[in-house]
Amino acid sequence: MINDFLKSIAQFSDPRFRKVVLIGVAGALATIIGLWFLIWFGLSSITFFTDGGWLESAVDWLLGIGLTLLVILLFPAATVLISSLLLDQIADAVEDKHYPTLPDTRPQPVSEALISGLKFALTALALNILILPLLLAGPLYIIAFYTMNGYLLSREYFELVAGRRYDARTVETIRKSRQKKLWVAGIALTFLMTIPVVNLVAPIIATAFMVHYSVRLGTFVPQTA
Repeated sequence: MINDFLKSIAQFSDPRFRKVVLIGVAGALATIIGLWFLIWFGLSSITFFTDGGWLESAVDWLLGIGLTLLVILLFPAATVLISSLLLDQIADAVEDKHYPTLPDTRPQPVSEALISGLKFALTALALNILILPLLLAGPLYIIAFYTMNGYLLSREYFELVAGRRYDARTVETIRKSRQKKLWVAGIALTFLMTIPVVNLVAPIIATAFMVHYSVRLGTFVPQTA
């Protein structure tokens, strides 16, 4: 597993990897800055104190600081979101370099990917909300967070990679047969997602890793000449 991670990280010299990173960062910057100006323009047109003066100026300053902090907090999430739209390119790059004899990918309906992504997002959101009360239990929350999200991430990235060649039912059958090993890998991916800065490229590492890991688990068998 460690070797799979190392190979994934080593491939960041690949132009296709760098392209996805740059698009993710640039797209997030453009989106967040645009959102900042849009909200600021809307708020600046509102007068909070009819007599103006220093109170109005103070509110404007506080709103500006608040919006800036919001932008900083949302930037990683926006980067990850935009990068995630291009993860097929990462899988292609890994397969082209390391596994050029894999069987061809299948045409994947856009609706299939959208439904899968939506189901994952809603499930992850709901479950993470459900375990919030465990924050009061200290270490128990940490265990629950990594265990649950490890399962979710392993499922999401395996389905992303395996779904390129198998239909949803086949992917589910294969995933269940390898569930324990994938779960352990998912916990490692969850840890990556929680490291500042690294989390910006974590989806790219996760996708590349899952390609390597899936081949090693026998999910895909390279064709012989």
